[in-house]
Amino acid sequence: MPKVSFEPKRLLIVHAHPDDESLYTGHIIADRVAKGAEVFILTLTRGERGRVKLEELKALEGNLPAMGAFRANELREAISVFGPVKHGFAGTRAYLDSGMRIGANGRPRRKKRLDELSLAAVSTSVVAEDIARAIQNFKPDAVLTYNRRGGFGHPDHKVAHEATAMALRHYSRKNGQAPQFWVIAEPRERFDLEIGDAKTAEVKKRALEAHASQVAISRETYSVVPGKNVRYDRPERIRRAAPNPLVHLRPALTFFWAIPLGVLAGFAGTMLHQIRGGSAAGFPIGLWVALVSITSLALAIRLLRRSRGALYLMSASFIATVYLLALEQPGGELFIPNNDLGIIWSYGSIGICALIILFPRVRPGTWRRSSRGHR
Repeated sequence: MPKVSFEPKRLLIVHAHPDDESLYTGHIIADRVAKGAEVFILTLTRGERGRVKLEELKALEGNLPAMGAFRANELREAISVFGPVKHGFAGTRAYLDSGMRIGANGRPRRKKRLDELSLAAVSTSVVAEDIARAIQNFKPDAVLTYNRRGGFGHPDHKVAHEATAMALRHYSRKNGQAPQFWVIAEPRERFDLEIGDAKTAEVKKRALEAHASQVAISRETYSVVPGKNVRYDRPERIRRAAPNPLVHLRPALTFFWAIPLGVLAGFAGTMLHQIRGGSAAGFPIGLWVALVSITSLALAIRLLRRSRGALYLMSASFIATVYLLALEQPGGELFIPNNDLGIIWSYGSIGICALIILFPRVRPGTWRRSSRGHR
């Protein structure tokens, strides 16, 4: 088996936030620069939702523009430590740091509510276009980013991996051959190479000192999380990877759960819509329950997902189900008769889904503020 080597002359490194370049690839950048390679660091956000370590900077938290500007300045200082390294922020629009929450199992999770510009809320294909543009312009020999799990699991790190893999597959289809794909190996993971020595450790330390708002610095160690100190001279581990061939399908797969939901809503509403209260001419309670149910379901998907992707699939499967049930069945049954209730259910439910899809903005936060008397 041939020995794996990492000797790119042009290296593109994709990171999600300022300070990631020094935390996870400080040794690698210092090593490559010392050996005369060209290094380009692409940072996807400006770290607007970072939590500062210094008490005098606490006022920055929650002020996204101020925090982003401060951390961008820290990033520029850190990059100057490495030497002649190129840098750029991704996006024809500026992606925002998504932040994260800790789930019940103690692992990082996406926040339940994300604004539209948060990196974890943006379509992977959109971010991949920005990375592909950087690959096309810089023409690297190798591209390095987080592993498939996003390192310790930050949602933005996962997006960076998936978007980089998608960009590389797109580049290979267009140009025939893509740069080598390398990922950062976490502790206890398989790795191909360790990079780092006393010389690169000194450079990494000075680069991390530039990120004092996010990293606690001591003489021989640093820490991002209190109580978890890491030595500067601990080598960084990487391994050769291959972009997942299903990476283009993954964004769609995340919405497939909405298809059976639409089928179920179509069946349930159809079974209910002809029910009247009391007598044959009574109040059409079943129709109202069916219409309120499909409205609530569509609104819930739109609000909780902050994306129309799942709503499209749910609506498509719902409409297909209603259409099939409106036809005469093989046994002669007609689940949606051609009467007033049947017509209102068929066209009204479809119109509700279309209205919720087409409505430009749905902001639950605005409703909550209005309900408390704010303007």
